[in-house]
Amino acid sequence: MPLRLKTLFLLGLCLSLMACGFHLRGQGANSQLIFKTVQVTGGGAAAQELRKALVLQPGVQLVDKAGEAQINIIREGSDKQILSVNSAGQVVQYRVFYRVHFNATAHGETLLEDSTISLSRTLQWDENVLLANENEEGKLISEMQRDSSQQIIRRVNAAARQRAASVPATAP
Repeated sequence: MPLRLKTLFLLGLCLSLMACGFHLRGQGANSQLIFKTVQVTGGGAAAQELRKALVLQPGVQLVDKAGEAQINIIREGSDKQILSVNSAGQVVQYRVFYRVHFNATAHGETLLEDSTISLSRTLQWDENVLLANENEEGKLISEMQRDSSQQIIRRVNAAARQRAASVPATAP
């Protein structure tokens, strides 16, 4: 009997979350890009990850020439900073930073000008396993590149929706 009560409670909790409109980040009606065609300019891993993320957006076509929206990756970079050292003076933690500078236009009008996404992660460092540390650092940077592409899409989408809401509707 207690197992049934637990199951019913969990089922009720899940149904109440669905009824309140809860969505995970990146899911739901407002997470879909409102543009049909998007052009991504710029090189580097951030631009590649952004292109991959846009291909997965339903109803969005990635184009090589001017689309409804243009996203320009200006520059990107990663860096690391010592976060903590042990009693022997050896580094045990780094803070890995990743920054993407971009701008976005839609229909020839600026949506986002000189925007920056800054991400950071903590990297545990062990001098005895250098190859594993470098591998983990590479994975963290790849993860931050994917995360930055999703954040760029959300920012562009939010700016476009805000601009659409602020433009008064013209009466015929």
